[in-house]
Amino acid sequence: MYEINITAQDANRRADKFLFMYFNNAPHSLIYKLLRKKRIKLNGKRAAGSELLQAGDVLGLYLSGETMNDLRTQRIVESSALPEIIYEDEDYLIVNKPAGMASHGGMKGKEAHLLARVLHYLRETGAYPPDATFTPALCNRLDVNTSGLIVCGKNYQSIRTANALFAAQGSVIKEYLTIVDGELHGSATLEGHYQKDTAANIARINNTASEPRAITAYKSLDIKNGHTLLSVNPITGRSHQIRAHLASIGHPLSGDKKYGGKAVPGIPGQLLHCHRLIFPDGKTWTVPPPETFIKHLTKWKLRLP
Repeated sequence: MYEINITAQDANRRADKFLFMYFNNAPHSLIYKLLRKKRIKLNGKRAAGSELLQAGDVLGLYLSGETMNDLRTQRIVESSALPEIIYEDEDYLIVNKPAGMASHGGMKGKEAHLLARVLHYLRETGAYPPDATFTPALCNRLDVNTSGLIVCGKNYQSIRTANALFAAQGSVIKEYLTIVDGELHGSATLEGHYQKDTAANIARINNTASEPRAITAYKSLDIKNGHTLLSVNPITGRSHQIRAHLASIGHPLSGDKKYGGKAVPGIPGQLLHCHRLIFPDGKTWTVPPPETFIKHLTKWKLRLP
């Protein structure tokens, strides 16, 4: 028999969800089969899978060593260097993702992704040991050609907290800097119904009431040479939201050809940077835009405040 001692980091997780993570090479149906056959016990008694685990609980696994190895695979993480670290404590790691790097794996032609580098870094620093029962995860996500702040939760409780904050409308202030085509004066809050075409990987803002709402606030910071520098806060957090919303009012992001923006020599996509995150408790992280962004500010004679 193998035993897993539940720590405070894994407390308040359903037993079945914990087992899904622990046996990361097993189908969920197999986990439930093992529970039904009493091959997994909680504190010496039959486990149903619906129990909420508490610190000090013990899961007993009545499985052979060979089966344990088959159901648990060694998570492979790449050794490439991690981007600039903005902040780190025992719960969170905040990094400055460069434009051109995918946040997660699975994107064709973008095998080197941020999460893999984060996991490697945490493995090297001891925050993610090989026998860990939980895999750290990104709490927010940026498009591949968007740069800026990304938060990684190091443990179950921290990621649960951050995910709830990011999901609560307006809870986390997310200030982006972007340059759009044309002259866009003043400030406004855009509202519309959001639709995502997954096959084409494009979002649309329309008037279909059955679709979820998207809310995006913006403020004009400077206007010169047919371009506008904006501060943007996506109050809801939908994929491609800023890009789709500004394109819907005739001001696509400069370089964002997918949404009608004019091509910008030297950059593969939109000029968009996650500049600042402000959490409800007042904690604030800020990172300046990258060199490529600054280059085009200078080129069009736009000034940051």
